[in-house]
Amino acid sequence: MACFLVLDVTALSLRAGELSESDKYFLRGYEKMRSALVADDLAKANEAAQELTESGFQVARSETLGLARDEFTKLSKLAIKVAAGQAGYYVMHCPVLDKDWVQTSKEVSNPYGGTEMITCGEIKR
Repeated sequence: MACFLVLDVTALSLRAGELSESDKYFLRGYEKMRSALVADDLAKANEAAQELTESGFQVARSETLGLARDEFTKLSKLAIKVAAGQAGYYVMHCPVLDKDWVQTSKEVSNPYGGTEMITCGEIKR
């Protein structure tokens, strides 16, 4: 079953400055999903996706970790824009998979390769 993500960006500010409550909620849910994917925990990733969906963000629940990571890739594009210029958010890059994500720690915690690639990555900005 194919899952697709349609981002509802109307509620997000997408600009540097103070984060709106919607931005903060989105980034909290995104972080929950990131943490779950780092741990290869599909159930928790889907719980985070469900929380975001219930709040107006279009995120598909996934049947496999691969599909969940595909959804997360799409969310990461938005998260990078929302977190741009915000203190405490770091854009990370995995050179092996050529993927980016946002996290709140400078210590690499890669959501794309799971437990096998947890430390693969670097701060991009």
